[in-house]
Amino acid sequence: MSSREPDGPITSREELKRYLWDACEIEHQLMIQYLFAAFTLKKHPDATCTPAQWESVRRWGSQVMMVARQEMEHLALANGILTAIAEDPFFARENLPVQPRYFLGRERARDHSPRAAAGPKKRKPEPVPCDIPFLFERFNLDTVGRFVCAESPSFDSLLQARERVAHWCFGTPEHPCRATALADWTGEGAAKLRAGPGGHPLRLSRTHLPPPPLRAAVRGKKGQAEGFHPGSIQELYGRIRTALHTLPNLFVGNPNQQVQVLVEYQINVTPITSLQMADVAIDLIVEEGEGIDAPPGFQSHYTRFYEVRDELVRLQQENPRFDPALPVVTNPGPDNISLPYTVRVLDLFNYAYTTLLFVLTSLYRNYDSQESAYPYFSTALQNVAFGPFMTMVLRPIAEVLVHLKAEKGGRETAGPSFHLSPEDERVLWPRQPDAVQLPGELVAGRQAAQAPELADIGFFLDRMSVILAEVEALSTERRLKDHLLDREHEAWAKRQLAFVHQNVHATANNLRRIYQVGEISQFVIQY
Repeated sequence: MSSREPDGPITSREELKRYLWDACEIEHQLMIQYLFAAFTLKKHPDATCTPAQWESVRRWGSQVMMVARQEMEHLALANGILTAIAEDPFFARENLPVQPRYFLGRERARDHSPRAAAGPKKRKPEPVPCDIPFLFERFNLDTVGRFVCAESPSFDSLLQARERVAHWCFGTPEHPCRATALADWTGEGAAKLRAGPGGHPLRLSRTHLPPPPLRAAVRGKKGQAEGFHPGSIQELYGRIRTALHTLPNLFVGNPNQQVQVLVEYQINVTPITSLQMADVAIDLIVEEGEGIDAPPGFQSHYTRFYEVRDELVRLQQENPRFDPALPVVTNPGPDNISLPYTVRVLDLFNYAYTTLLFVLTSLYRNYDSQESAYPYFSTALQNVAFGPFMTMVLRPIAEVLVHLKAEKGGRETAGPSFHLSPEDERVLWPRQPDAVQLPGELVAGRQAAQAPELADIGFFLDRMSVILAEVEALSTERRLKDHLLDREHEAWAKRQLAFVHQNVHATANNLRRIYQVGEISQFVIQY
């Protein structure tokens, strides 16, 4: 094993926890990229998208949203394993764009091209997986191709089934990775990393794993071994599974604290209270991603993205002018969004998104499946988490945002940045008495003192009130029409904002009511 990699198996609960943190962060980052791409799809036919083509666009949106929901499911299952081993949930993450260490081509080569380990005597160079940067891009061929590669199985498997895909995702002498790939990254000059058609800047992602002890002498100023990489995503889950099978006395978490999600939300989150159930969760994550060991015809993420891209190619060959997505900026933020009204909608989305993460973190910390008396805190939170808030609050805000101009006089529109401030991430950070600080990490160990608000129903009701007030102000703002890419969509945008206002009002009422009296039979709107 290279000196750049972790030495030996996982040997402690603390180390296993950190591997699970890395898994949570990757699943979270994949989910928000898929959501971003889905939000950028057009909501109406136009000059470059006929009504017939728009039917395909609507179907693609459903497919991508389904994958995003399943990534939410994977994030929830990883947190279920954390709960099962008596650890706090992890919903913190780095902001994008970033180059994940697990998706560097050289790290993935061992999984995807096992013959590469045969030694230097082979005559023909082995295909090497291309690097896969994580960034926010509108829905197009490059974006969907990047999603295909992020979920793809081995080169040999691709070559047998879909030769073209093999050469999108793997570099060979005949078909090298594109110049924007980062396959030659060596750990030097990280500030110069670029990815995407515009050469968007990237940084190498953090990892929560402590560097190998043998590398301690060459640690950088912030405590991280220079050039340290933890392997590939497949290795990550493989090492987690091995640790679950070998470490003693792991499953000591309270089984009543295992969060469950109702099936109508189309998320399969089940309790994890044993090794067998943890194995089932990991199998589900791996099968739904690459489709590894899945039955024939299984709709893995890889298969769904491939089929979407294949149809997109066909439609653009039939009509080169066809464009399924709005002209949304890449990696939205202060550098490319300046119109004040649009900035307010962007800030509203981020505030609402962070509110959902606070709800999820508190739910996983405080969940009690046997809750039977006032206050019904976890029951109230469960009715907000997952499907309802994402579908009825975040999604319609994002759909308005992608129709708003980013800058004065420009034609590009804004998009959600899913930004977490350092203060937000501190609230999300798990408790841990003995912190090992890594680059980009917050100082941990202060969570109990820093975030008592996550145990207070008033904290969540206050945030709902802030969202309500801002939605109401934005929906009556006369500048809305002037900021829209197409003024004809003003009535639609106002209906979307009114829908958000109604749903946040209902959510706040139900949150308060359930907290007081327990489960209610339906989602009630009260004015």
